[in-house]
Amino acid sequence: GKVVGMAAQAFNIPNGNKPAFVGYIMGNLTLPPKGIKDSEGVGMCAQVFTVVSCQPLAMEVAYSDPEHDLEENTFNPETAERFLLQKGDMFRIPPGNSYRLCNHSKSDEAFLTWTIVRPANVSLIKEQLKQDEASQTSTLS
Repeated sequence: GKVVGMAAQAFNIPNGNKPAFVGYIMGNLTLPPKGIKDSEGVGMCAQVFTVVSCQPLAMEVAYSDPEHDLEENTFNPETAERFLLQKGDMFRIPPGNSYRLCNHSKSDEAFLTWTIVRPANVSLIKEQLKQDEASQTSTLS
């Protein structure tokens, strides 16, 4: 069968009602030898990983190719861009993209930390800007 990893979530901080506040989730991921993390889309969020430990150049990240994968957050292994990583490397999955992780090592597990950054609430930001503009206009009158 398929060898899969184990993820743990440490923090889940919501955006709240503050317009410019960005929410985030942090955690870690352990991939056993030959383990994979199936493809996943990040939606409107961005995700950042740090490779804490692994066999050199055995940790692979594969990004979907937005030019070929017409539907947002889809992953096509045939058009994916692939990079081999090692301890200390960092990588980012941009919003609207999807990715897949694979530990190619036959003997060493890979340990990564991750952070998902949620976008600020754009509608609240626009509302606040309108209120600020109205307030400035009324004080100038």
